[in-house]
Amino acid sequence: MARQRPPLLPCRTLWGTCERRDARPGWRRFTQADFHPIDGDAPWGLFARNGSLLGTGRAPSTPLAEPEPGETGPTLYIGLLALHYGHFLINTLPHLWPLVGWQGERPKLLCHAKPGSWHGAPFLEKILGRLGYGLDDLVTFERPVRLSDVLVPEPALHEQASVHAIYGDLCRAIGEGFWTPGEVDSVARPAYLAKTRLASGITRLVNEVEIADELARNGVEIVHPETLDLPAQVRLLSQRRTILGTVGSAFHTTVFAAPNRRLVGLNWQPALNANFALLDGLNGTRARYLHAPGTLYRERGAFEVSWEVPDPRGIARAMLAEAEALDRGLGSRS
Repeated sequence: MARQRPPLLPCRTLWGTCERRDARPGWRRFTQADFHPIDGDAPWGLFARNGSLLGTGRAPSTPLAEPEPGETGPTLYIGLLALHYGHFLINTLPHLWPLVGWQGERPKLLCHAKPGSWHGAPFLEKILGRLGYGLDDLVTFERPVRLSDVLVPEPALHEQASVHAIYGDLCRAIGEGFWTPGEVDSVARPAYLAKTRLASGITRLVNEVEIADELARNGVEIVHPETLDLPAQVRLLSQRRTILGTVGSAFHTTVFAAPNRRLVGLNWQPALNANFALLDGLNGTRARYLHAPGTLYRERGAFEVSWEVPDPRGIARAMLAEAEALDRGLGSRS
């Protein structure tokens, strides 16, 4: 008799590395720096007096045009402003770590973005508000400008590679205003973070609705994160003893929630993106990341990855068994 294939297996390898550093990232302060906006194929970025590129951008092949004088107040350079929530947490927020314990005149936040585009990202106002900032504190330019006082930090998180402890301090400073100690683990009913209503995104499980239906029949609450603002998502993650879902940006929100969250995540491949491990380590999140043998990959469509699992109802039951074992402090069922 052929041996039956298990519905789920643990993700045992990382796509990337997971290095944690206690030391703070480095930073430099410039009395002159030239900001060049993104403009087609032209060089863009923040440039030192000698023409060297400071952070992300496109270096020039010939000397840059002389910029016009700009604002003289202090600015904190945060690079590209990512307006996708997950990308913001991984690529933009790590540049804001100098604001932890900041003393003195508060800097404006210098970024590369289309002016006003940040109004289309509701999470941004919530995050900046917890740091004492508003959307009006974001600064960008549509022309080359010379600035006289710019702080340029190294990021506190390098994507799929490493994270500094101060990034956890920053995220805690943001998240602690969204939950209270008395509500932590106060709801025993598990919640499943569903993507079934999303029209586009990074990954899409094409038969996820069958997983959600089976979980709902077994008492799990189905939650669509996009229907909740950021504080409500953080509160949900803090209140529930266990959270299930397909692996995605919604899981990153645990870095703002109460410590020691319990997650069961279904991944689209055997290797786990190291960003999840990097963020989990900052807040003591206990996560079990699993993949389904026999997963099929479909045409991308509006998502970067579209995938389909065999036996979605059996996988739902296996995920719930993992969540129950995790909540009871037992070993993996897979």
